[in-house]
Amino acid sequence: MSQWIKYSEQKPEKAGVYLWRMDINVDGVKLIVRDDLIYHTLDTLYGKEIVELLPRFAEWHNFRKVVPKSLEWAEDDNSKPDIEVEGFELILECPFCHKVPDLKATGGGGLHPHRWNKFWLHHSCEWVCSDIYHNPKNLIKFWNNAVSK
Repeated sequence: MSQWIKYSEQKPEKAGVYLWRMDINVDGVKLIVRDDLIYHTLDTLYGKEIVELLPRFAEWHNFRKVVPKSLEWAEDDNSKPDIEVEGFELILECPFCHKVPDLKATGGGGLHPHRWNKFWLHHSCEWVCSDIYHNPKNLIKFWNNAVSK
């Protein structure tokens, strides 16, 4: 994987898919997501358009772009899943289908990963931890404890 670059110091130069790393509303948790860098257009009250290349999850507030302060980006080399939580143990494989479940997330703003506050695991055999957790650390700890017995 390529090196993480602070978004505040250098922005990607072309549209495409990148890896994005940011803090979320859970202490000590960094979320990594694969998402698009796209052209955003904002029509102003004065009939002018502002067009800027931004992450899909960027928000406009009073004619300025807003991204998480902690935002970092890297080239996508397909070495990571679509969603990954950084900084703690790996998710263990399912004892029935022997596949590692995918971490899924939503809430707190839909397309805005830095606001996600609901996490769950999903995989093909449907023997899943379907409960929703607000802290992905607790979810992964629960899953790993359950399948390691």
